[in-house]
Amino acid sequence: MDTISELLKLGSVGIISGLFSAYIATRGHRNKKWWELRVAAYQSVIEALSDLTHYYDRKYKAEIESRELSDEYEAELGMFWDDSYHKIRKAADSGVFLFSKDVNVALKEFMDLKNESHHTYFEHLNSYLAVADKCLKTVVASANKDLRVSDDWF
Repeated sequence: MDTISELLKLGSVGIISGLFSAYIATRGHRNKKWWELRVAAYQSVIEALSDLTHYYDRKYKAEIESRELSDEYEAELGMFWDDSYHKIRKAADSGVFLFSKDVNVALKEFMDLKNESHHTYFEHLNSYLAVADKCLKTVVASANKDLRVSDDWF
């Protein structure tokens, strides 16, 4: 009888430690996947905002200097805008659960610019450049804070 109780004790310890180990491994895997998803989302938004600030900066400088951009360069800039603006629009729509509150506010502010009317093309470029740059800085700062790996033991 004593042997059976010892085997039951050892078996219960094995089952409990196995369940605990499985829980820890599953939790760690789930957290890692969630972190990787957020990294990819932040990276995509940062790249898109960087391209948009480049687009608006080049257009703004050309407008200030009253010079024409070459057709090839206009086409290249147009590709930056086409790719990046839609990424930002999608991130602003779907990023509520991926990004911090500050990032969501900054993305919404950027997307709300399309509803504003500007008297001149210069004002349009100026406001978009300022808000895109501010949004980029907000996203980078939040990514640095949100994606920092903690030293949690558990």
